[in-house]
Amino acid sequence: DADQELGGLSVSLPPGLLARVGSVPLCSDADANAGTCPADSQIGTIDAGVGPGPNPLFVKGKAYLTGPYKGGPYGVAVVVPAIAGPFNFGTVVVRQSIRVDPNDAHVIAVSDPFPTIIDGIPLRLRRVDLSIDRPEFTFNPTNCSKIAFGGGITSTEGADSPFGESFQVTNCATLGFKPVFKASTIGKTSRANGASLNVKLTYPNAPFGSQTNIKSVKVDLPRELPSRLTTLQKACPDAVFNRNPAGCPADARVGTATATTPVMPIKLTGPAYFVSHGGAKFPELIIVLSGENITVDLHGETFISKAGITSSTFRQVPDVPIGVFTLSLPEGPNSALAAPKALCGSALKMPTAFVAQNGARIKQSTPITVTGCTKQKVKHKTKKAGKHHKGKPHRKK
Repeated sequence: DADQELGGLSVSLPPGLLARVGSVPLCSDADANAGTCPADSQIGTIDAGVGPGPNPLFVKGKAYLTGPYKGGPYGVAVVVPAIAGPFNFGTVVVRQSIRVDPNDAHVIAVSDPFPTIIDGIPLRLRRVDLSIDRPEFTFNPTNCSKIAFGGGITSTEGADSPFGESFQVTNCATLGFKPVFKASTIGKTSRANGASLNVKLTYPNAPFGSQTNIKSVKVDLPRELPSRLTTLQKACPDAVFNRNPAGCPADARVGTATATTPVMPIKLTGPAYFVSHGGAKFPELIIVLSGENITVDLHGETFISKAGITSSTFRQVPDVPIGVFTLSLPEGPNSALAAPKALCGSALKMPTAFVAQNGARIKQSTPITVTGCTKQKVKHKTKKAGKHHKGKPHRKK
């Protein structure tokens, strides 16, 4: 009796512990509120213990995946029939907002307040067991480092009890790591419109869960594709970007990107911006990928050496499976890259380093295909017929 009652819960899942939301039909908002979600939206079960004394009454319920809820791109509706022996008090629905962190894509679940009274009867909620057990729905990280669950439990009187629980998976080293990386540029350039660069990253068509995901990427552009300093000077201030990337000046937008993932049924797409930070020497290249109310930002640290070589390092790529990723930095008045000379006939190489979530490494010199060049016609010289010398004819032996 001296304890405060359970009031609510928020849980932060470890990075990489995700679910294939595209494989589940979403329960509508109306059905979620009414507790009438269809069976094909079910993702788990719940067991709730209520009542005073050492032996609370446990009642079973179901959990369903819903669409956007309270700022999250998805939600969960927990539906529990309030039945105790001969007494039926209807259905209790508690909803959760499922949010995705834009930096590392880890999931945060924030619950609505737990019920405390039904038809004048105090519930005395003692325990809640939620099991997300839909087959082939959730999947583990591909990083075997020690990570953790976090969050907090609130009471009905406003007290908060934070918690943390360690989490670690095993056998990451057995996962494959064979991404294919290609790059191209348009050969005909100009000082006014600079140069272009298009890259495409493709994962092999392998069974789901057999590949480790990318943790970081570094590329060094060739001397022939330097950064365009006039464009870097027009970078979006980070204060503006943090409020809303759409508020950045048009001159700071230097490209577009797309990504497919088996986690979601649609492509993630979005712009790429140069963003300036007060203490940083060079602006970052930030790629904003969005789809179905989910937004993930890929941060690429820019560095220009004294020799004029530009490198871009993405140090924290989310532990999320990718099918195909493309990035296009086109030519234009505010192109990301300058063009000291035309590129037709150039043999361009881009040193590339990949680090996987399981620690595997790939270093390669990625060739940059030069496109749009006119093929030169090759003239073939014909030999003039030699003079015939008079002489005796050959006789057959």
